[in-house]
Amino acid sequence: MSSKVPKVQNNIQIAELGTLSQGIGVRYDENVAKIGEDKILNALMSAEKKESNALISSMNRTKSASSLVEKDSARDDALSSLFDMAKAYTLLGTASQKQTAVKVCSLLDKYKGISHLNNATESAKIASLLEDLDTEGNKAAVEALPNLAEAVSAVRAAEADFLASVKAQEDEKLGLGDNASAVKKRLVSLLNDKLIPYLNIASELFAENYGSFAEQVALAVNKSNSVVTQRAKRS
Repeated sequence: MSSKVPKVQNNIQIAELGTLSQGIGVRYDENVAKIGEDKILNALMSAEKKESNALISSMNRTKSASSLVEKDSARDDALSSLFDMAKAYTLLGTASQKQTAVKVCSLLDKYKGISHLNNATESAKIASLLEDLDTEGNKAAVEALPNLAEAVSAVRAAEADFLASVKAQEDEKLGLGDNASAVKKRLVSLLNDKLIPYLNIASELFAENYGSFAEQVALAVNKSNSVVTQRAKRS
């Protein structure tokens, strides 16, 4: 007799559920020839794979949002380095460098505090700053101060990286539905209320066909539930 598949614990973490559900899909594909024609199980597994993929997509959107924060921090750091370097030349440079640095700093002063603006406004201000620095007179001043041109390039690169991340996040949102918590709720319900009960009955009646798949699912769910239980004991 096949091992009885236990229900998935409701307090499973989203990432753990993603791993479990993707694994169940893989095991089904490996056993589908042995199981044979079963329209009910095929429909259940199609739904399981759909929700599992939706969960992974929602997790990726969360990662994208986290990445955007990191990109924003990186461009703020690049801006800070540019401002600090120009200021340092007004204090520590040669007489000629100090004079040039004062000119650059008078331009940068127009953009003080842009790192504290909202993302869209900061991007607009950075675009304006880079445009100002690229004018003939200002560009010559920047190039006259060692490493300052590289600092400007770093700001340009960090801003381009940030904008690319914004676009990627917006593209991911287009046409996509619920957040990870909502998908998790649906997926756990599908597993516990439909797929697992059906698999337990089928494997008991037709062990030769369903037994291997049921045992593999039981092993995966037991392993996942064990992680959840151990985490609960530690908390």
